[in-house]
Order: sequence, then structure tokens, then C-alpha cells
Amino acid sequence: MPSLEQVCKRLFSRSTWYIKAIVGMFLLIVPVAHFFAFGYLYAMVEQARRGNELSFPEWSDWRRMFVNGVATFVIFLVLAVAPILIAWTLTYPLRVLPINFGVFVYLPLMPALMLAGPLSAAGIYQYQKRGEYKDAFRLGVLIAMLRSTKGYFWVPTLALIGFMVVGLPLMTFTLFVGLAASWVYYAAYFRFVEESRKNGSRP
Repeated sequence: MPSLEQVCKRLFSRSTWYIKAIVGMFLLIVPVAHFFAFGYLYAMVEQARRGNELSFPEWSDWRRMFVNGVATFVIFLVLAVAPILIAWTLTYPLRVLPINFGVFVYLPLMPALMLAGPLSAAGIYQYQKRGEYKDAFRLGVLIAMLRSTKGYFWVPTLALIGFMVVGLPLMTFTLFVGLAASWVYYAAYFRFVEESRKNGSRP
């Protein structure tokens, strides 16, 4: 069973990861060019899904990266950004009321924040199998994937949120690195569950 620590050790074992992440950071800032950054993250998820070496790959095959990046960004918008925006909207009545709810005003945001990362990773994982959007948005399948992890996605999700908060001044860098590490972990775990079932053992 892969752990977040094991995945991070492999991803960050080579010193070149930092330079590759900086490239992703700058691409993430620029409209349209951000599709290349998401295409790169797509390639990292694909490595984990196929059981290949976990690392920051070279920046290459830009055409394929762009095409895959568009698909990844769409999945990310639908399964991660949209639920967070909807949850944020639900907090509006609590924010405008004269009663001070303190931090509890943001409670509707918590489920969306906790599920955004693993749910979008599951969507990308499923999309990669046949390259069809309908596979990415089968909520029943995605929820079953999250349930199969038996809650192990909570730790990397909390780690991602904490990393984003601590690294707020370097927002795009922390977002790129955080998504890379968490999505690769989720993909590695989904693969572990699938392989365990194929071999007739319980994950």
C-alpha cells in the first residue's frame, strides 16, 4: 500500500524536480499556457496509473501535453472548482447575517475542500482509460473509488490544504507542486486497489 511519504520521497528524490516545477508554475499563471501545466500533471497521473516510475517527467511532446491539459482542466473545473464555488455560495447567507458565527460560517466549504482533490484525481484516472469525458464524470464510479481507499485520502488532502495555506505567497508554485504530489498519490492508491482486486486480495 503506497503512503504519502513514499510517494513524496520518489517524486522529490531528484534535484531537477524544482526546475520542472518552476516551469509549471510560470505556465500556470499564463492563460491558455496553463493547459500545458495541466497536461504535465496529466502525464504524472498517467505514470502512477500505469505503475511507472514516480517522478517529475521531462517537459516534452508539447502538442499532446496541450490536448491532455485541456481535458484535465475541464475535469478539474467540474469536479474540484465548481463544488468549491457552490459551497462558497452556500456560506453567503451565514456571512451576511448579523449573527457572528465565527469560523463556523465556512463549515459548508469543508466537504467540498476535502473531496475536491481526490475526486478530480479519480476523474482524471478514469478519463485516461478510454479518453472519454463520460468516464470522468460517472459519480457513482468516482465515489466507489474514494470509498475503496477506506479514508486514506484524508491525510494527503489535509496536507495539500496545509501546504497551500503555508505557501500562500508562492500560490502558483504551491498549487502546482501540491496537485502533482496529491494527484500522483491518489492515482498510485487507486492502482493499488485495482491490482489488489485483480489478485483476489483485499486492499
